[in-house]
Amino acid sequence: MKSLINNSYVGAFLGFVVPILSILIAYLVNFREEMTVSQFIDGVLVLKIYAKMMAVAVYFGNVVCFFLFIKLDWLKAARGVLLATIVYSFIVLIFRVGL
Repeated sequence: MKSLINNSYVGAFLGFVVPILSILIAYLVNFREEMTVSQFIDGVLVLKIYAKMMAVAVYFGNVVCFFLFIKLDWLKAARGVLLATIVYSFIVLIFRVGL
Protein backbone atom coordinates (compact mmCIF):
# COMPACT_ATOMS: atom_id res chain seq x y z
CA MET A 1 0.00 0.00 0.00
CA LYS A 2 1.30 3.39 -0.96
CA SER A 3 1.76 5.80 1.93
CA LEU A 4 0.59 9.40 1.75
CA ILE A 5 3.58 10.47 3.84
CA ASN A 6 6.08 9.11 1.31
CA ASN A 7 6.19 12.40 -0.56
CA SER A 8 9.04 14.89 -0.97
CA TYR A 9 6.78 17.79 -0.04
CA VAL A 10 5.68 16.16 3.20
CA GLY A 11 9.28 15.29 4.03
CA ALA A 12 10.43 18.85 3.36
CA PHE A 13 7.58 20.23 5.47
CA LEU A 14 8.50 17.94 8.36
CA GLY A 15 12.16 18.79 7.87
CA PHE A 16 11.37 22.49 8.32
CA VAL A 17 8.94 22.02 11.24
CA VAL A 18 10.78 19.44 13.38
CA PRO A 19 13.70 21.75 14.35
CA ILE A 20 11.26 24.45 15.47
CA LEU A 21 9.35 21.89 17.52
CA SER A 22 12.55 20.55 19.07
CA ILE A 23 13.55 24.07 20.20
CA LEU A 24 10.06 24.50 21.65
CA ILE A 25 10.29 21.15 23.44
CA ALA A 26 13.71 22.10 24.83
CA TYR A 27 12.19 25.33 26.16
CA LEU A 28 9.23 23.50 27.72
CA VAL A 29 11.41 20.88 29.39
CA ASN A 30 14.15 23.16 30.71
CA PHE A 31 12.91 26.74 31.04
CA ARG A 32 9.12 26.79 31.24
CA GLU A 33 8.97 27.53 34.97
CA GLU A 34 11.83 30.05 34.95
CA MET A 35 10.95 32.34 32.04
CA THR A 36 8.38 33.09 29.37
CA VAL A 37 8.81 32.32 25.69
CA SER A 38 9.64 35.95 24.90
CA GLN A 39 12.28 36.02 27.65
CA PHE A 40 13.73 32.80 26.25
CA ILE A 41 13.93 34.27 22.74
CA ASP A 42 15.43 37.51 24.09
CA GLY A 43 18.04 35.51 26.00
CA VAL A 44 18.97 33.53 22.92
CA LEU A 45 19.35 36.72 20.90
CA VAL A 46 21.33 38.57 23.59
CA LEU A 47 23.72 35.66 24.12
CA LYS A 48 24.02 35.20 20.33
CA ILE A 49 23.56 31.43 20.52
CA TYR A 50 20.81 31.25 17.92
CA ALA A 51 23.07 29.70 15.27
CA LYS A 52 24.32 27.01 17.64
CA MET A 53 20.87 26.24 18.98
CA MET A 54 19.43 26.14 15.48
CA ALA A 55 22.20 23.81 14.27
CA VAL A 56 21.69 21.38 17.14
CA ALA A 57 17.93 21.36 16.63
CA VAL A 58 18.25 20.84 12.88
CA TYR A 59 20.82 18.10 12.96
CA PHE A 60 19.41 16.05 15.82
CA GLY A 61 15.75 16.50 14.90
CA ASN A 62 16.14 15.93 11.20
CA VAL A 63 18.54 13.02 11.61
CA VAL A 64 15.90 11.17 13.61
CA CYS A 65 13.26 11.86 10.94
CA PHE A 66 15.64 10.98 8.12
CA PHE A 67 16.64 7.60 9.54
CA LEU A 68 13.05 6.82 10.52
CA PHE A 69 11.95 7.43 6.94
CA ILE A 70 14.84 5.33 5.61
CA LYS A 71 13.90 2.51 7.99
CA LEU A 72 10.25 2.68 6.86
CA ASP A 73 11.43 2.72 3.21
CA TRP A 74 9.87 6.13 2.57
CA LEU A 75 12.73 7.36 0.43
CA LYS A 76 10.90 10.33 -1.07
CA ALA A 77 10.06 11.70 2.37
CA ALA A 78 13.68 11.16 3.43
CA ARG A 79 14.75 13.15 0.37
CA GLY A 80 12.53 16.04 1.49
CA VAL A 81 14.01 15.98 5.00
CA LEU A 82 17.49 16.02 3.49
CA LEU A 83 16.56 19.04 1.36
CA ALA A 84 15.29 20.92 4.43
CA THR A 85 18.47 20.02 6.32
CA ILE A 86 20.61 21.41 3.51
CA VAL A 87 18.61 24.65 3.43
CA TYR A 88 18.88 25.02 7.21
CA SER A 89 22.62 24.31 6.96
CA PHE A 90 23.07 27.24 4.59
CA ILE A 91 21.07 29.47 6.95
CA VAL A 92 23.25 28.41 9.90
CA LEU A 93 26.36 29.05 7.80
CA ILE A 94 25.14 32.55 6.97
CA PHE A 95 24.49 33.27 10.65
CA ARG A 96 27.89 31.96 11.71
CA VAL A 97 29.84 33.81 9.03
CA GLY A 98 27.80 36.93 9.57
CA LEU A 99 26.82 37.80 6.01
